[in-house]
This record gives sequence, C-alpha cells and structure tokens, in this order.
Amino acid sequence: MTPEQIDLWLQIQHRQMLALERIADLLDKATTSTKAPNYQRKIEEFKHFDWSTIDATVERADQYGAAIVTWKGYQFVRRSPSNKFGAAVWFSRCTGKDETTGENVYERLITFKPLADKEVDPLPEKVSRYL
Repeated sequence: MTPEQIDLWLQIQHRQMLALERIADLLDKATTSTKAPNYQRKIEEFKHFDWSTIDATVERADQYGAAIVTWKGYQFVRRSPSNKFGAAVWFSRCTGKDETTGENVYERLITFKPLADKEVDPLPEKVSRYL
C-alpha cells in the first residue's frame, strides 16, 4: 500500500469509529432513558398520596408531605409556584440544558392541582350503541 492509500484507509476507519460511537450513544439513550409521565392528581390528594401507586418512594418529607421522591432511580424535588398562576404542587427534576437556549430542561413526575369540573360531550349514537 502506498502512503496515500494508508492515509485514506485511516481516515475511513476514523469516520467509521465516530459513526459507531454516535450509534452506540443513541442506542444507550434510547434504551436507558425513562421519561417521567407527569401524572395528574387532585391537589387534595397531595398530603396523603400513596406514592407506591406510581412506583415512587418518599426520600424526604416535611409538614406538608413528600419533599423528595425517587422514581426509577431518579430523584424528583417538590416545587410550587409563588406567582400569579394557580395553586399547584409538582415534582420535577432537571434533565439537562436546552441546546438552543442553554436553559435547564425539566421533566415532571406528578402534578397535584385543582381539577376543574369540565363539561363532557355526550357520545354519538354510532359509539353509544356498542356500550
């Protein structure tokens, strides 16, 4: 092999290795990432919520209820807005930085908030006849 051929072969090998590393990283993320479901519950349920129903464990609690919970190996911290938005309690964790803005990205495990009475539409005849 000529030196040029060896150099070309090494470049191809390097590119293949980088591509395989990217594939391995993507596969690792796809198989190990677990996105939190952001369950929705009534705010009245918060203080005495049974965390085992969502496979979570309370790690720390205070006079208000759970403060830190663990779900699938991740810790979620209690949050609550102190602004103009309505009453709510949620458990979230930072999952990294947004690539565009550089701001922290969060996911929620569960949100406790007042559930408004919503009017539901009646089922159409073509559906209700099967019920």
